[in-house]
Amino acid sequence: MLKHLTLAATLGLALTPLAQAKEAPGKQVTVLGRNWVVTAVEDAPGRYRAERLNVELIPFRPPAMIGSRQAVRAFKAATGCSANIDTLVQSIDGSYSAQMICPN
Repeated sequence: MLKHLTLAATLGLALTPLAQAKEAPGKQVTVLGRNWVVTAVEDAPGRYRAERLNVELIPFRPPAMIGSRQAVRAFKAATGCSANIDTLVQSIDGSYSAQMICPN
């Protein structure tokens, strides 16, 4: 019985939606009706990470725009800097990271 309760608790935590990412430190911006959280990467100065929040979990909605273009707009809205497209990388979890080009 204890194994079943432990398994249920573990699954409950694993299936929690990414809406909890709203509490993550960073700036939340909206791009084309999609919410993004942009945070600085601690190990690399000038590098930022953008993660799209899919709170709605609507399975069959069409994408408004390619995700990488949305991420670039999210970087611009959150930091005021442009993303260096040559450094834009999408990770396996769907988040994007890029080095920023900021005006002096």
